[in-house]
Amino acid sequence: MTSLRYKIGLYYFVIVVIGLATSAFAVYNFSRLRDTFGLVLRDNYESVSAAQNMFKALERQENAQLSMLLQDIDLAYVQFNTNRVGFIGWLDKAKRGSLDEREKVVLDRITQDYHRYNQLSDSLYRLLQIKGQSSVASNFKSRVIRPVADSLKENCFEYLEINQIAMTRTEERLNQTANDATLTVITISLIAVFMSIFTSARFSKTILQPAEKLTQSVRRISEGQLNQKIDVNTDDEIGELGSEFNKMTERLRSYEQMNIHQLIAEKKKSETIVENIADPIIVTDRQGALMLMNQAAAAVFDVHGSDWLAKPLREVIGNQSWAEMLELNGVQRYEEEKRDPLFAFVRNNVTLYFRPRQAQIVDEQGNVQGVVTLLQDVTRFKDLDRMKSEFIATVSHELRTPLTSLSMGIDILSQGVVGAVNQRQRELLIAAKDDSERLRKLVKDLLDLSKLESGKYEMKKEFVDFRKLVAEAARPLRLPFEEKQIQLEFDVPERLPALFADPHQLIWVVTNLLSNALRFTDSGGSVHLTAQEEEDKLLVTVSDTGHGIPREHQETVFDKFVQVKSPTDTTPGSVGLGLAIAREVVEAHGGRIWLESTVGVGSTFFFTLPAGRQSEI
Repeated sequence: MTSLRYKIGLYYFVIVVIGLATSAFAVYNFSRLRDTFGLVLRDNYESVSAAQNMFKALERQENAQLSMLLQDIDLAYVQFNTNRVGFIGWLDKAKRGSLDEREKVVLDRITQDYHRYNQLSDSLYRLLQIKGQSSVASNFKSRVIRPVADSLKENCFEYLEINQIAMTRTEERLNQTANDATLTVITISLIAVFMSIFTSARFSKTILQPAEKLTQSVRRISEGQLNQKIDVNTDDEIGELGSEFNKMTERLRSYEQMNIHQLIAEKKKSETIVENIADPIIVTDRQGALMLMNQAAAAVFDVHGSDWLAKPLREVIGNQSWAEMLELNGVQRYEEEKRDPLFAFVRNNVTLYFRPRQAQIVDEQGNVQGVVTLLQDVTRFKDLDRMKSEFIATVSHELRTPLTSLSMGIDILSQGVVGAVNQRQRELLIAAKDDSERLRKLVKDLLDLSKLESGKYEMKKEFVDFRKLVAEAARPLRLPFEEKQIQLEFDVPERLPALFADPHQLIWVVTNLLSNALRFTDSGGSVHLTAQEEEDKLLVTVSDTGHGIPREHQETVFDKFVQVKSPTDTTPGSVGLGLAIAREVVEAHGGRIWLESTVGVGSTFFFTLPAGRQSEI
């Protein structure tokens, strides 16, 4: 058996030999051309360069002579001698090359003229050393030295012209040599190409044709036609591969017949489980097309029939915000943006609430193929929360009247209307008055929170200048900040967009955030409030250098009755409603509120408000 490796190696060896022979011949010709070019062109190039530099040195000497006549004689003479050395150097370099008879004659004339030129220039210098001889020296320069200099320039130009003509002739000779070499290389290359084509054709016939036949059979098998037989009549490895592949297809055919019923049964079982889950379930691919939906989900989204399969989620579900949340990483985006991913459906005048939970479908390579979304029914918890809010509102409302009476009674006793009170009794009455005020504030906060949550709080909106609003909110806090020695800074630009909002509620939010910063910042720290416009909203930040909020509490500080206290915090009167009310106020205005905090470094609270438009609740 002639192995496939032997066949491939033989054909490649022939092609490599042809390529090497062609390359060696081309390298030989172009190497010979390069040597000829370098040998001939080097001398001419150096001669041309020497002639050009001699002419430049002579020009500089002429300029130095003029400077001797007009300016500092000694400095100009130094420049003259410097260029004299340069001229002689280039002249010696020109004489060292291979010279013909004409070049020798011209260089001898240049040598003689330059010797005469230097002698006359030295005489000019000595003449200028004598006072009152400037006119004589100028006349000597123009009548005696200039003719010698002109003759010297003509000889330099003649020497340059001789070498330029020689370079032109050299170029013509090299072009002819290059053309001959190129023609020879092209001829040899064409012969090599034809030989390579012939070798490749033979290679294709003996090796590639069986491989193509094998590929066609494999392609039909991959399309599901497992009854294919690969007919390869070669005695090499491809023939053995065809034989083994026929055995494999036979085993695949048996395996398919054995497992197809089991796969169908598993699919039916999975679909039955999904259909009988009470919570809505939706399965989409990574492009957002629907792959599966149980009856509970179809009822929630009011989808009928089965034509929804493989359709885009945004097309089947009319609400685009819901569709966006149900897509790949949709719930994660909502949580990163600090938005509550919650669905609210009205069905038969009853509001149902669902919280989505998503899990990605990942293949064996770790690639995401789709996402499963489970809509958890949280209606019961929302109802419990609503009933709790209503209960708190009722209790708070009922407490207002007795608290008012209690406060009035304490005031009457404190003023001595029903009899004189001693100092001990007055202290007890003051303490009772303080506790009554804290209870009254707690009842007011509970009532405000319940109204905001239920949407019954009537916002008194107007156009508000946020800079003035901040000044009004900070006015009562300046003294506490000064007493605690905490620096309060503001960065609120004058030209901010007007807000259409309830000024009293926003003042309450700003005051609450500043009071919290004051409470949890030690003496010597600082609190900084900034405001800036971002697109169509106003972004407000309140940052401090206080204790910071642990990460495990950052998600719950905006909930009702949640407090984050240090073991040494003894401040009374706070039950954890301030941030909850702040969140309700901000969200009622169409904004959102969140925080960033590091323990031991400080906290920064952010909230946004729509700018330049009227947002209704």
